[in-house]
Amino acid sequence: MIVTLAIDQHPLYTEPDVPLYNVGPDLPSFETIYQVPALQPPPSKKGNWLGYGADIYNNHWASSDAVIDTSNVESLVPVCQKKYDPGVSAAPLIEDGIAYYPTWNGLLVALDYKSCRTLWRTNITELILEFKGSGKQQLNGILASGAALASRTTPVADGDILFIGTLARALVVAFDKRTGRPIDMLQIGSHPLAILTQSPTLYKGRLFIGVSTSESGAPTLDPNYKCCSSHGSMNALALRHGRLTLLWTTPMIPPSANFSGASVWGSQPAIDPIRQQVFIGTGQFFSIPPEFEECQDANAELAVGREHLANEPCLPRNVFQTSVLALDIATGKTNWVRTLAPLDAWNAACVPGLLPGNPEPNPEPGPACPKHVGEDADFGMAPTFVLGSESTPDGKDVVVVGQKNANLYALSAQAGQILWAIKTSPGGLEGGLSWGIAVDDHAVYYTAINSNRVEYPLPNGTLISNSAFGAASLKDGRTLWQTKAPRNTTSIVSPVVVNDIVLTGVTGNWTDGQLIPTGPGSFLALNKFTGEILEEVPLDSYFHAGIATVHDYVMFGTGYGGLELPQKGSFNVWRLKAVEEGNATPPSDQEKKLAELERKRIELRKKREELERQEDELARKKDEL
Repeated sequence: MIVTLAIDQHPLYTEPDVPLYNVGPDLPSFETIYQVPALQPPPSKKGNWLGYGADIYNNHWASSDAVIDTSNVESLVPVCQKKYDPGVSAAPLIEDGIAYYPTWNGLLVALDYKSCRTLWRTNITELILEFKGSGKQQLNGILASGAALASRTTPVADGDILFIGTLARALVVAFDKRTGRPIDMLQIGSHPLAILTQSPTLYKGRLFIGVSTSESGAPTLDPNYKCCSSHGSMNALALRHGRLTLLWTTPMIPPSANFSGASVWGSQPAIDPIRQQVFIGTGQFFSIPPEFEECQDANAELAVGREHLANEPCLPRNVFQTSVLALDIATGKTNWVRTLAPLDAWNAACVPGLLPGNPEPNPEPGPACPKHVGEDADFGMAPTFVLGSESTPDGKDVVVVGQKNANLYALSAQAGQILWAIKTSPGGLEGGLSWGIAVDDHAVYYTAINSNRVEYPLPNGTLISNSAFGAASLKDGRTLWQTKAPRNTTSIVSPVVVNDIVLTGVTGNWTDGQLIPTGPGSFLALNKFTGEILEEVPLDSYFHAGIATVHDYVMFGTGYGGLELPQKGSFNVWRLKAVEEGNATPPSDQEKKLAELERKRIELRKKREELERQEDELARKKDEL
């Protein structure tokens, strides 16, 4: 059974001097606000998929020029395949007929997908090795902890400039998009085990990207490793006069606080162009100071704490673990933070089977594991921003996000209040909800991983112990459908919504003693209204890297490289047989008029919000008198 969660269990942190959104002489005029992009990406002549989440909203919703739907998805056929050993590490950026993507063997590739011709390849591994900043011994430690000499971020582009982030050494690299020539690179994570796992977002000439780490896994390599000292951060950069410049960085843990963790892990930061803020999610702590363990000891027997019936008494202020944040785009200042877990301290030493030399059959957690083991309920994804409509709670602009404990939330974009929250499935070491969601104008689509293989019932009463695909109402979180992954397979594939279907996949099969599933996986197409599986196509390898679709094409990568044994893979281009070149429909006059009306509706809603704000302010002053 899918249950609605009790909400407002944890305090909302808001900077006291951050003003509410208003329209006045000190803010952009309505002429500027008028340019807020529609929720669905606009059509384009050649087809665009502009980043991991398709656009600045991170909603994995294909443009209206995509023609794949329930009537033709079965006619998708392979038209191009490029093999890599190991395989592809992220979903592609698609722009002007070219797909740009990274591979686990350290390449960045530009592919003309219509002719299946590689335009250029750049060696990311060489750039990492040539970067001055750490010695060979330190680099070996970085690699052993799971940080590859590669990128696993979907690129983004600004004109003729392409940007990616690397795993090892946490570099942001700028390239000439036409040739693949490196222009500049900048290290934004100073910790030796810092990595970049979040794909960047490009907005108004600024690049937004979070910093995470492989340090959580370090205790599995050395049981005596002194864990831990890394912390996550959010960053804004710009390329100015050929040099990458750090505009601001916001740490998730203040430098003076003796905590570690709170990494900014995944998917792609979402932009709120109305309030000029960027949304991210953070991870759990890896370690906490002794005084907070003492607080946990003192409160361990309180029923309100065990059942989360009151605010977490030991949760520190201004230290943002397992939280959703809204940051000012220009300054990085925190507009609001919603923490969505009690004090949560966990690292890989808490998984007994991972530590070398542990006795069998009953291994114990390693010495680096915190005294009070947390749930590891972090956010592996960034939120999705959704413009307010009749399909959102009270017509508000919202952010939607999934958590590794399988909770799914809709929060107010204005102030972070929880508008609805549901439990979609059991959580797990890998989730839960981890890698991203898709959102259109009426529903939220997700992959419930259930990595711990816990048996639970679907809404129709069917008991399953593997992964499931689901949809929830954008309005109130009500479960619309859930569908079991075929056979006993596992999925960690992020869904994509296009017209009346959801594109997703099976990653492979999970076996005991493995951190990730073993391929091969399969490609899936589901009816977005019912969850019915319309098409399943076996693939050549492990499937995880993400899907992109433009016009009559679908593109994705297979294969793996990382903590487990590498798996060969490929970049795949599929196309509808029935659609001929040039037949993709351009936007009609009616569609343009609808987009114009949508912008006007946004303008009127913002005026109404300002009037309501002024009314509240007058009431407050009246009360003071």
